[in-house]
Amino acid sequence: MPSLTVKHEGGMSSSINVRGHRVMVDVPPEMGGEDRGPTPVDLLAGSLGTCIAFYLARWCKEAKVECEGFQVLVDYVHDKASHCVPVLGVKIAMPEGFPESRQAAVLKVAQQCTVHNTLCHAPRIEVTVSRGTAGA
Repeated sequence: MPSLTVKHEGGMSSSINVRGHRVMVDVPPEMGGEDRGPTPVDLLAGSLGTCIAFYLARWCKEAKVECEGFQVLVDYVHDKASHCVPVLGVKIAMPEGFPESRQAAVLKVAQQCTVHNTLCHAPRIEVTVSRGTAGA
């Protein structure tokens, strides 16, 4: 099973460490952080958007359809009172000249990405607590 490590970096900051990559995560000053990186909720929305982008890029390559420069915009509602994101909205902007006849396929591909499927069919989350390092 793939895994990653999240390490507290002081204050409200933490880092995600996976496969030799390090991503800083923080919250803005109004939430007590230093804004050293995206928030966890930003990353949730970003995971959806980048997963859709990956699936679309791969599909376009396989279908031999030009898609250079397409964009995925993810809007979200962060309900701080209930500590959840009840709404994620995705808008895909394909480049000028992208065949209109392929737009339905783009939608279908976007809805098949792993993060989309995971959010639509919530996984079981198991949390344990120990002392020492998380891997121990």
